[in-house]
Amino acid sequence: MRHRKRRSRLSMMTSRRKATIINMVRGLFEHQRIHTIHARAKEARRLAESLITLGKEDTVAARRKVYSVLNDRDLVGKLFKEIAPLFKNRTSGYTRIIPLGFRRGDGASLAILELTETTIKPLKAQKKKKEKAKAEIAHTEAPKEPAGAEEKKKAPPEKKEEPKIKQVPKSKPTLEEERKQEKAKAEDKKASGQKGFMKNIRGLFRKRGDR
Repeated sequence: MRHRKRRSRLSMMTSRRKATIINMVRGLFEHQRIHTIHARAKEARRLAESLITLGKEDTVAARRKVYSVLNDRDLVGKLFKEIAPLFKNRTSGYTRIIPLGFRRGDGASLAILELTETTIKPLKAQKKKKEKAKAEIAHTEAPKEPAGAEEKKKAPPEKKEEPKIKQVPKSKPTLEEERKQEKAKAEDKKASGQKGFMKNIRGLFRKRGDR
């Protein structure tokens, strides 16, 4: 008769199924939270809770039983010293399963398996602690400003007067330049009196020096 012997096979051979569940429980005790499929999480939960109840006894026989499953001395010590003492006031409900919806592709239902009492703080609290420590270090390392520095900062900056540019007076034209200018003016007057073609010719044949 198979009464009270319900066990999900997870579509695996016995040896592979046992190894998978043990590895999941080891990961749960090490990280206190794992992501997996809902069916595997239910099977790993049964083994994890039975090991935590053994961890609450803290005897040589209990340690040997746990070691026969986990095969890791450090992890066994962590279970008996850190994890099991968190559940002193509990008789059951050491773990919880949080559904995460369905996986894209094969449609498997995902879930989180985690301990109800954890020693690891959430990431937000860790970030806040790091930011606080950085701010304290920056505050202690910052050099103290001398007295009166704040008043100088508040006072408006003084406007600097721009140096005035001296204007150099232009030199007076020489006699030759004055004569050339007078000749050019006289020719322009003559050209303005004439009409049409002759007016344009006078402008073309004028000497460059006289312009």
